[in-house]
Amino acid sequence: MGKTSIKEGKDKMMIAIISPAKNMREANFNGLNYSTPTYIKEANYIVETLKKYNPWELESLFKVNPNIAIEAFVNYGNWREKPLGSAALLSYHGLQYKNIGVEDFTKDDLYFAKQSLRILSGLYGILKPTDEISPYRLEMQTKLMIEGRDLYEFWGDKIYKELYKEGLPVINLASKEYSKIIEKYLTPRDCFITIDFKIYRNKKYRTIATSAKMARGQMVRWIIKNRLAEPEQLKSFTWDGYKFIQGLSYNNKYVFVQNK
Repeated sequence: MGKTSIKEGKDKMMIAIISPAKNMREANFNGLNYSTPTYIKEANYIVETLKKYNPWELESLFKVNPNIAIEAFVNYGNWREKPLGSAALLSYHGLQYKNIGVEDFTKDDLYFAKQSLRILSGLYGILKPTDEISPYRLEMQTKLMIEGRDLYEFWGDKIYKELYKEGLPVINLASKEYSKIIEKYLTPRDCFITIDFKIYRNKKYRTIATSAKMARGQMVRWIIKNRLAEPEQLKSFTWDGYKFIQGLSYNNKYVFVQNK
């Protein structure tokens, strides 16, 4: 498949959205110019609330073990308004991100990713791959109250507006926990296509979480490496037996079924 040039991509483009990962690391890419998260002020405001929690309160809030709670406590205690971490796409280290394989990306790959990929976050709202972030622990569904509002209410339609400010098609590769912060504000003019990875087992189509996470990462990698710009191009994606199934798909959902 031929690549769309970065220059062409400015006129014809789509944006894929993905969830963050719980595991994080500090990593650098030589020569990368970091960008600043769009909602850094909001992130700093949320952190001020989290700083009021002691480690065992964070353990209960996040539903994690004591070691993870202490790590989160230290990270929020050391928080600075200007991040001193690493680029978002390199910072998350879950199964999906391992399959994106950013370690072998070129600068052009990262530049294209900056235009075509967004990471949703409970703390930062929405991130470009090159946004510099600090290590944190905060899922969107965490029952953190900020002036009487949970995170979904706190963010409201800000993430949706930022995502659709240029009116581009959005490819949803995020989990429901994160995608619903967008879905509740969609209008008929918004192009929002959810990608669903399934297997056929015991006469039923099922989504296997680990396999779906890997496939999402592989699709992101494929989009970036091939400079894809149109949703229709996604139908050609194949990986580990996954293939687009026209009969199960419709305008706003593309279904890929694994056949091994």
